[in-house]
Amino acid sequence: MPKRRPTIPISHGDADDIPTIAFTDEKWQAIEYEYGRQLNAEVRQQITTVTTQYLKHRGFERAAAPKEMARKRIERIRRAAGDLESVMLNREAFSASSDELSRQQRQSAHSYADRLIRRHLDEQSLARHKLHHFRDALKSLVVACDCALSDLSATANCDDEPWNWWIQGLTRIAQEHRLPYGSRILETSGEPSPFVALVRALQEHVSAKHTHSEEALAKAIRRARGRARDK
Repeated sequence: MPKRRPTIPISHGDADDIPTIAFTDEKWQAIEYEYGRQLNAEVRQQITTVTTQYLKHRGFERAAAPKEMARKRIERIRRAAGDLESVMLNREAFSASSDELSRQQRQSAHSYADRLIRRHLDEQSLARHKLHHFRDALKSLVVACDCALSDLSATANCDDEPWNWWIQGLTRIAQEHRLPYGSRILETSGEPSPFVALVRALQEHVSAKHTHSEEALAKAIRRARGRARDK
């Protein structure tokens, strides 16, 4: 399976496009058979709730934009702010052949241009945003962009996060109702534990990703629980 590109943690999706889940009595009976336990109405409702939330999170994850798009925008803003800051600070290179008169004319032109701009800023009731304040704001923007790029690189991105939350929710439900929640393959029979069998049965109805083998599924469940303990 190809590794997914890192995505940003927000998404502008249409709520109507988020899939829902509705387990029929026939499906519940099949799930209970795999789990080896009967589930009362409260447990069924809680499982339905966390599964619906999982589908919602997974839908938003799939619609989320890749981090690279955010990175390119920040870099573009940073370049533009840096270029404008250089202009505002008169960091224009003079050629070696420029004479003193040319330098003085350039400086005079800059001063006059800045004065004209300030006059119109004052006329627009923007006196507090005069050019020197604007130069300071540009410096702050450049620094902010650098910090944002660092944040973007440092932010962890886990493609399994919605699935992990789902497993953690299912585990809490089982614990609260004193139901089996072990996540290992039974050594005596080689069969999955009841909880692993429960997750496997539920995954048949939500097209979840951890479906390749029971051993892999058991390991993934343990990793999901480990992530909850690490936080």
